[in-house]
Amino acid sequence: MHLQRNLQSNTVSENGAWLVVGLGNPGPTYASTRHNIGAMVIDELVLQNSEKLTRHKRALADVCETRINGEQVVLVKPLSYMNESGGPVKALAKFYKVSPEQIIV
Repeated sequence: MHLQRNLQSNTVSENGAWLVVGLGNPGPTYASTRHNIGAMVIDELVLQNSEKLTRHKRALADVCETRINGEQVVLVKPLSYMNESGGPVKALAKFYKVSPEQIIV
């Protein structure tokens, strides 16, 4: 799995966490379409880790702080349209002190 390989990289953020971002578009129009595959992947990772997503207090996104293969990971589903997801991702990267090299989209 590419996620496992990326998590084994030598680059580590200040706090050691990774942001794994699943992009999508809100609303029922896009619910089960290719536009939401990233968000669906996040849902599956949350389910596989027996966790749940919660609304983040400082960004328009749902997040789940967990561990995958022993690595600290923040699973992220921005609640904005895909083309507006930069703001929430930037806010979360700042909040978790994660460098761009530690973000998987």
